[in-house]
Amino acid sequence: MDKLAEVIGRLDRVQFPSDISFHRGGKAIATAVRPAGRDAEQSYQSRIWRYDLDGAATQLTHGPNGDYSPRWSPVDDRLAFTSDRTVRGKADLFILDQGSVKPLGQIPGTIEDLRWTSDASAIVVLAADRGLDGGATNGAVRIWWDGTEDPAVTNPTDARRRLFKVSVADGKTVEIGPRDATVWEFDLFGDDAAMALVSADASERGWYHSKVAQIDFATRAVRILHVSPWQLQGPVASPSRNRVAFLEGWSSDRGLVAGEMRILDLATAKVTSLAPAEQSNITSLSWRDDESLWFAGWSRLGSTYGIVRLDGTFEWIEREDAVIGPNSFLAAISPAPDNKGFAAIREAIGTPPEIVFNVSRKANWSPVTALNAGIMADYADYPEVREVHWKGKDGLAVEALILLPKDRKPGPLPTIVDIHGGPTWSAKHAFNPGFALHEVAAGYAVFVPNYRGNTGWGQPYSRLNIGDPGGAEWDDILAGIDHCIAEGFVDANRLGVTGASYGGYMTAWAVARTNRFKAAVMVSGICNQWSCHYSCNHDFGEFIVGGPLKDERFRKIAIDRSPLFRLDKPTTPTLIVHGELDRCTPLGQGQEFYSALLERGVPAELVVYPREGHGFQERAHRLDKARRVTAWFDRYVKAAQ
Repeated sequence: MDKLAEVIGRLDRVQFPSDISFHRGGKAIATAVRPAGRDAEQSYQSRIWRYDLDGAATQLTHGPNGDYSPRWSPVDDRLAFTSDRTVRGKADLFILDQGSVKPLGQIPGTIEDLRWTSDASAIVVLAADRGLDGGATNGAVRIWWDGTEDPAVTNPTDARRRLFKVSVADGKTVEIGPRDATVWEFDLFGDDAAMALVSADASERGWYHSKVAQIDFATRAVRILHVSPWQLQGPVASPSRNRVAFLEGWSSDRGLVAGEMRILDLATAKVTSLAPAEQSNITSLSWRDDESLWFAGWSRLGSTYGIVRLDGTFEWIEREDAVIGPNSFLAAISPAPDNKGFAAIREAIGTPPEIVFNVSRKANWSPVTALNAGIMADYADYPEVREVHWKGKDGLAVEALILLPKDRKPGPLPTIVDIHGGPTWSAKHAFNPGFALHEVAAGYAVFVPNYRGNTGWGQPYSRLNIGDPGGAEWDDILAGIDHCIAEGFVDANRLGVTGASYGGYMTAWAVARTNRFKAAVMVSGICNQWSCHYSCNHDFGEFIVGGPLKDERFRKIAIDRSPLFRLDKPTTPTLIVHGELDRCTPLGQGQEFYSALLERGVPAELVVYPREGHGFQERAHRLDKARRVTAWFDRYVKAAQ
């Protein structure tokens, strides 16, 4: 077996835990465990497991299809979870009680979140109506949106995200959310109200303009509490219900907010911040007591977590070179019921994801799961991963990771510059940094730059590319490449470039702006900021150019910074890879760029994967994509002189 196939097969064996829920006694955790990929026309075969902190493990559910989002009752041993075992792709509500699973309630949409009431008499769920499921970062309709509507009708009023209360005793389901607004996130405010993020616009664009609100379940009335020019995430009510904490900051995609910690005093309506700018890339909050909160977020190429008091001082704070959270989008820790310890999903360089537990307030973790114990056992050629630091054109500190083949020969290597998406995201000290392990296995050095606009340096840094897409951030990347060439890692004559989503945009920008790359692979990218804004499902384009595209000033920026309109004399052979159902960066973006390159005589190929959205999920597609991308770089980069 060749190295590429071996690494792809190894990565396909990785299992991913998520949704940590503590048993009320604090001695056990429930989590959903899913595989890395799925087969065609199939759900992820996710299962619910119980892990005792003393090491015992018990599989609690067995499908069919996928089981997700376990939530233990606050008063007994019942476990609520969601599953698409009834309608493939549609998450319905189920209860596990004494080993028996039964469906509960009649939810018209697919469930995205759920909470038990304090007495466990009911469960409150957030569900997306048909046609809304699949956010900006997913970008595809799920299986139960099966395309049978003829014609398919789109309008701004029919579909919303709704709140329902489901009686545990008899399954009676009552809608309790607002009549004329969509709910994006919620936290119970007692048993009869919620703190939530709401917007009038129910489409993905509405999320970018959501507001903090209080919802009364009896009347379904909404009281707006806070309006922001930025994006919001994670509202949580204090134990005494006199404050609500939430996160606020620039975010390119729903689920990626890494912002400032805000506290809203409900008596005075005053909003305060808890930390200085350098601590303003926090992604999750939960109250420890009325005077302090647990938090987790990003710090440089790693994670940070701890406890912050309402006066803004840190009771303790830890930082480590690892991803502390279910994925590299969301840093999170899960406090035990007694607040004396906390669990997390942790991964790092050379360490696949596992659930761990901590009582020391230091980076001193005890393993809870051993899901991926065999992944590293014979991984002799796991790459060397180094941090790289340099200065951007204006002296700004910039950093990256570079992955180097383990047994490489001396001298510079053919190199793939792999630009991450977002852009409010970043490469981190993860098990698969930049999702690039398969590229290193093919014999390349892989340079993964964290250009300005990234998370981990605070909100001021994250906002540096607003109004300047493809500007100074592009200069940062070029300067980083030159630094790696000077350090002797990178062969200047054998360079390739790739990236997905915003990284795909930057890849197209590279094709338009320079001829120094021997090959390019644009994955789910953007070539035309103007047409993408009006055909996609989100409002990212309005923010990255600095304002609404209906305003001529910002429309000009969108056009000027669109690779499609800057293809003066391109020469870079370009492979374009896209999911057919991508709603985040629609397929038309790949089609436009492909046609424009052919028109100019540039070697190009367009590969479209059916049933896929913004990220590829089917095993066969992931394998095919990896092989095609590698073959493209081998043809044009390795063979270059």
